[in-house]
Amino acid sequence: MLNPEVVNFPAPESRVSYSQHTWNDMSSDDSWHQVIDDHPFNTKVSLLLPDTPTLPQIIHDAVADDGEFYLVRNLPLLELCSPTFLQAFVKTGCLNAVSCDTRLDVDNTAALTSDGLLHLILNKFTYQELRLNGSLSSHILRKPLEKYVVEVNMQKQCFKPGKAYYERVITAFTEVQLRFNFWLTWIPDNAEICPSSVAKYFHDLGYSIEEQHPCLNWNIVREAAMPLLCTASEEDPQDVLEWIGCQTLGVKMEAEGTTVCEVVTPEPNVLVNNLYVLQCIGFFSPAHLQILLQQIRLWLNQRKESAVPWVSMTVYGHPDSPVTWGNTEHVYCANGDNLYTLIILRDQLQVYRISGSRKPQRLYVKSNKNK
Repeated sequence: MLNPEVVNFPAPESRVSYSQHTWNDMSSDDSWHQVIDDHPFNTKVSLLLPDTPTLPQIIHDAVADDGEFYLVRNLPLLELCSPTFLQAFVKTGCLNAVSCDTRLDVDNTAALTSDGLLHLILNKFTYQELRLNGSLSSHILRKPLEKYVVEVNMQKQCFKPGKAYYERVITAFTEVQLRFNFWLTWIPDNAEICPSSVAKYFHDLGYSIEEQHPCLNWNIVREAAMPLLCTASEEDPQDVLEWIGCQTLGVKMEAEGTTVCEVVTPEPNVLVNNLYVLQCIGFFSPAHLQILLQQIRLWLNQRKESAVPWVSMTVYGHPDSPVTWGNTEHVYCANGDNLYTLIILRDQLQVYRISGSRKPQRLYVKSNKNK
């Protein structure tokens, strides 16, 4: 079989946005709080901490000890619609759950966001069996077109026993036994209630549930030329983002561009010692990341600005979650970019959002009229 002429395929589009915020900025939909809340399913967090030979205990505790989540195996969607479950967890806290071992392009997938929306991406056969209202996926890369999107709003007033909408969903999930392995987290509205209550609930019902903790990996860069942000030019934000990515991946920076490597350190910069590069792999809810950000800010305010000019936190979304950036369908297989980077300073926060294009992607080959 001949290799396809990949040069003829259109390149996937990517969107990068940049904004600056004060710490008390909560007045608009574009606030830094909203950026974190709009990204519900996160599987990796990367931190860059200058002048840090060992991980501060306050940050370690916020990542590792407070970052526990649960893996519940072979859970039917029907259990998520139980009136007891809805009242105890969906309506009284921030619950995030996503099928953890499914692939968007080949499997049925499911996710539950904290606003009570159950998101499903299903193959054509399952969709027809389920008989719930849905729509054709906007991001199909193959023919026949056989991926469908279904959304169940569990926060609706009519989503309760005896109502037509609720009974239709229950009938569908009873007749079609969709089961998934879920990662889930729950943070109750009442601080006196333990988040592990959701684990006990499923354990008492006889399901296999395991407590999971983030896996931490780190590296220390002995010397690094860190960009100075206070006098950065208008063209610097993209360069700073590239510098953060290079440090995270361990890419060597060049003082000047060459024919081999054009990745250079932005100017102006300051030399810092012991740049701690921390990689955390797990399942992080927006509420947990808000807490982590608060702890990083507390630690930053205790350090001298000359030694620690700023800190960065990069958050990577689940590559196979049905939705990303709010309730937007995930642009899988074309461009699965869904991450953001926060540059944390003492008086402000700088935010980069990276996402795939929202334009529907279709698999096609550009015609060559010269042939």
